Amino acid sequence: MSEIRALFIISFIAVLAPLAAQLTALITALILVPAVVLELVLGILIGPSGIGWITSDDTDTIGFLGEFGLIFLFFQAGFEFNPEKIGAPALRLGALAWLAALALSAIFAGLLYTIGLLHAPLLIALVLPTTSFGILIPMFRETGEIESNFGRYVLGSAAIGELGPIILAPLVLAQAHQHLRQTLLSMDFLALAIGVIILARSLRSEGLSRMIAHWMSDSSILPVRISLLLLLWLTSLADKLGMEMVLGAYTAGMVISSLTKVTILQYRLTSIGSGFFIPLFFIISGVEFDLPGLVTSPASLARLILFCAGFLFVRILPVLLYKRVLPERDLLPHALFSSTTLPLVVAVTYLGVRTGDMLPENASALVGAAVITVAVFPAFALLLRAKSEGVQPNGTVVIAVHRVADLASALFSRFIVFISQKNWRKP
Repeated sequence: MSEIRALFIISFIAVLAPLAAQLTALITALILVPAVVLELVLGILIGPSGIGWITSDDTDTIGFLGEFGLIFLFFQAGFEFNPEKIGAPALRLGALAWLAALALSAIFAGLLYTIGLLHAPLLIALVLPTTSFGILIPMFRETGEIESNFGRYVLGSAAIGELGPIILAPLVLAQAHQHLRQTLLSMDFLALAIGVIILARSLRSEGLSRMIAHWMSDSSILPVRISLLLLLWLTSLADKLGMEMVLGAYTAGMVISSLTKVTILQYRLTSIGSGFFIPLFFIISGVEFDLPGLVTSPASLARLILFCAGFLFVRILPVLLYKRVLPERDLLPHALFSSTTLPLVVAVTYLGVRTGDMLPENASALVGAAVITVAVFPAFALLLRAKSEGVQPNGTVVIAVHRVADLASALFSRFIVFISQKNWRKP
């Protein structure tokens, strides 16, 4: 019965988190704190690092639900990825910004490898420029940014920042071990995924959409069952071919999106994911987070701070590519949102530790830094966005936070001026 008790506590936190987010917004007059942030924080609170309502034994028994929540998060991100809605300009600029961030990340990881802090610089270089499209989508939906020009450019950057590392991570690991067979299997899966998506797009029609809508009214809800079957097939196939399961989940979501735009089907799938499985992932991630191990060891704490700075550093310079399409006040929030990551960091570090390509202490510090990016960066970005729209702070704590935001914004503006006016020509 301990599994049921643990699941009840986690479900209680899943209900409490969005209510607490609304309450926090009312009390502090700040922008709504994303529920996933509170799910992580409350997960840490009830776990072994906090009051201990849920122990490591409990997480062992319900860990699969958390893993399935991770899979469902990428599945949902896949069918919510809409290239037409985001727009080709946002995706092209997002790809260019991600390549620039990847180059900066390679330099950053190379320096750490040179001084002996890293064992797998290529894997770290791939992790740092990741962005969680699946986390940003519900945040933007809550705040109304999903339809804005700013939201489209952020989501374009996030989509590339999630899809690129998903594709490259297994290839990097295969090359690190010089496994030609694994590289070929990975490429086979990518070719299969592209083929299935193209096939789904070719089958798309108004008649099929009407048929799916009709089946959605049946008691069996057959399209939902078929969607879940497709999800499990592609994730198991990806796992069997040595790819990360999240790539299979993302592919399954893109197949659903390419096949039909029946709103009620996506609504039902979103209800299953956001209503149960995805909150489980974030709460269990918080429960399993080893907070004492990070804050009590100076070396671990230094790694945590270093990686947290790295996530933001690799996105600061590339955001200057958006100067022509976004006002200056939106550049720092864009960099903060683009630095928001967690699911892919968890997946890649788990894979790296399992194959021996990443040290466990680096994996823990990376996950801890990713938790901070989710807990702090979006809230700070939303605060900066609110300030640009003239929201006035109330209360001592809120005013202090706004002053920090003013300072950060001023420093970033000076940085932009320095970059813009710097004369790089030789005297």
